[in-house]
Amino acid sequence: MTDANRSFVSQTPQAGGRCRFGTFEVNFAERELRNRGIRVNLQKKPFQILELLLRRPGALVTREELARYLWPDLHVSFSHGLNTAVNTLRQALGDSPGAPRYIETRSGLGYRFIASVEEIADTRAAATEEKLSARKRYRAKQEPYQDYLKGKYLQNKLTKASLGKSIAHFEAAVAQDRRYAPAYTGLAETFIQFGLLGLLASRDAQARAAEMNVRALDIDPDLAEGYALRARIRQLFERDYAGAETEYKRALELDPEYVESYIWLAGLLAARGRAAEAIEKVRRAQELEALSLAIHAETAWIYYVARQYEACANQSWQALILEAHFAPAQHTLGLAYEQTGLQEEAITELSNALLCSEDNVAIVAGLGHACARIGKHSEAEMMLKKLDDLAQEQTVSPYWRSVLYSGLGEDEAALKSLERAQQQGDPWLMWLNAEPRFDRLRGSAAFERLVERAGFRGPEMTGSAYAACGNKA
Repeated sequence: MTDANRSFVSQTPQAGGRCRFGTFEVNFAERELRNRGIRVNLQKKPFQILELLLRRPGALVTREELARYLWPDLHVSFSHGLNTAVNTLRQALGDSPGAPRYIETRSGLGYRFIASVEEIADTRAAATEEKLSARKRYRAKQEPYQDYLKGKYLQNKLTKASLGKSIAHFEAAVAQDRRYAPAYTGLAETFIQFGLLGLLASRDAQARAAEMNVRALDIDPDLAEGYALRARIRQLFERDYAGAETEYKRALELDPEYVESYIWLAGLLAARGRAAEAIEKVRRAQELEALSLAIHAETAWIYYVARQYEACANQSWQALILEAHFAPAQHTLGLAYEQTGLQEEAITELSNALLCSEDNVAIVAGLGHACARIGKHSEAEMMLKKLDDLAQEQTVSPYWRSVLYSGLGEDEAALKSLERAQQQGDPWLMWLNAEPRFDRLRGSAAFERLVERAGFRGPEMTGSAYAACGNKA
């Protein structure tokens, strides 16, 4: 940018900040225009024109000045390009050259921004710096922080053994500093994972997770992780989806870079049928941690329940490129293949996932479902027997039995298993409204009653509408 151009963008107090006019709000740093809170897609050149006009409200900005700002190295005619960019900007603003509300044309000279422009005090930078300071404070405590990091690493491997080891590291962090709040949230999430894997009964997992999270928030009432974990508990065990969404948003206000908040909120949005919003959140999570196996796996699952099976497979492969024997990604890859008609490939991937997963019950049920769909009923029955055997050692969620029964075409048994899941407060019921493998049950009065009792009602997309988006299973 030339010196002349630098002078253009520093003449008003909005430089580098935000401002509003009419129903519009502009964020200069993020190059973003919103109308009543909804983002307006605007190409680079039209945005630059808007930016320069807003930085000199009420003043004439000549066509030559705009041309030097937009095309500083251009030495040929700019007239057509400038006219096109101004017209595009006017369309985005809903403005008219004949009766302008925002941009007045001074024929042959240039343009003037005629609406009132209000600067918005940007408190976010200060808030972000404050949160960074809090994060640095916890990181500065080297010994507990190292144990906390080890605990998170093991937790994200999502296996029984690694989760058990994660507890030891979180407890070591607490032993070194009784007020190390993040370690308590680490314990809370591990107990939630125990509940999801059947290593703890749902109500026990909920109670222990809630206890650890209360301790964290008692120590640090502004801890983003604490609000995110409280949202997880509301979402999975209390089925208070609206309350959980509020808590997630609070966590993101406190720390816009806390990646788990984006992933968990994305799961909640996907379960409620708000796929586009969910995918926006997972993409933000991936921007923050592009190499996280857990984030790739969670993203693949969200694409799966949103019926975007090709994207699900792609995300699964992204994880498997990083770790070839990562069972959660093998699982979602198998599910994507099943839904797109690649049945033998699905069974291969699900079998591989089972070998790598320490007999994860979700994968056992998934393999049984896939076998049943192509007529391998004896293999499906073997998986049902395997669930019975596993139940002698751990809690086996009735939700996963219902998945397998659905594959076998035993609808009554599937519905009865879901009833038991309801009675037990099973956290997996969060996916009832979106799970593709239950599409064959949708429309029955019994199933729709279960969906409503699981907390899905109101204007959000229903499971039946979801089913119309993809292949029935």
